[in-house]
Amino acid sequence: MEIWYYVNKISINKEVNNFIHAIIRDFTLCVRVDKGSSENLKPGTGLCSGCHFNTNQNICNKIESILSVRVAKDLLRYSKALTWLLNLEKIDINLVKTIAPYVISHRVKFTTRELEKSPYWGNPYAFSKSILDIIQKRFINRADCYQIAERFRDGESKSDDLTTLKNYQKNDLIVKYDLIPFVNSINNKKYPKIAQKIKEAAKNGEIEVLASVRNDLLENIDFPNRAYLINLCNQELYKQTVSDYIFKYVNNKEIWADIVSEIPKLDKPLKEAFMRRQTKQIRTEDLLIEINVTGTNDDSLVNIQISGGSEALRLRKIIEQLDYIQREE
Repeated sequence: MEIWYYVNKISINKEVNNFIHAIIRDFTLCVRVDKGSSENLKPGTGLCSGCHFNTNQNICNKIESILSVRVAKDLLRYSKALTWLLNLEKIDINLVKTIAPYVISHRVKFTTRELEKSPYWGNPYAFSKSILDIIQKRFINRADCYQIAERFRDGESKSDDLTTLKNYQKNDLIVKYDLIPFVNSINNKKYPKIAQKIKEAAKNGEIEVLASVRNDLLENIDFPNRAYLINLCNQELYKQTVSDYIFKYVNNKEIWADIVSEIPKLDKPLKEAFMRRQTKQIRTEDLLIEINVTGTNDDSLVNIQISGGSEALRLRKIIEQLDYIQREE
């Protein structure tokens, strides 16, 4: 359990996130049908006949079934684990690609004709590796499109960006069905202003502004790309307030009392978090606490991580006045 606590702390960058997304979507997208709900129309039954995307360098014509959302979670989880095990500083797409055949090959049905060709001879693991080579190549070729989408996401698009994307969509299903619809959804006057406000607040360390924008977005459920902006606020608040501490289990009642005397609403969740060996998150509107109890013996270690807005800063000040808790750098 303690190992997974440290594994889960490994961060993921945009390139890795986009690559995992590309894997899932390349195994899923089809210009003609929704493969997730189509039972009879499959590449193996003539679905791809005459299709513009029916080429050797496309993935859609080689896949009979789609990948579930769980595969994306597993790819990220196991990539983080391997990164930690190898003592690497960060995940990269080559590491994800190494993990992917083990995660994917037994979860998807390939077209028999493609799978049984030389040199695969029906081996789904070998065929998965070949598919992932194609996905990585297409992912690299799509790099400009991801940059364009990111500029729109950050409220900094250029005048010719949308035209460039439309040129790519002719031969790329991810651009056609994911990136262009996303860009169209945020290509308005309001979105760039909010995105820029978040960026400036993050740059200037304005925690109260970030918290305020996030809270407004939580209320405005119709705002485009709302989940991303809320997450961006949370990430920036995390970066500027995150603090890690460690103490011995014997002191759990003392820390509970010291915190609750200042922040009473944490009474019950803190008690529950300290009850047994577990990792537990406590969330409020302006605070995230992650507690990892490695055991319930007096000498067992307890990790506690704090992040959020002004309430996180308040809690950090309380904790740093306690003699029996140490800050982890």
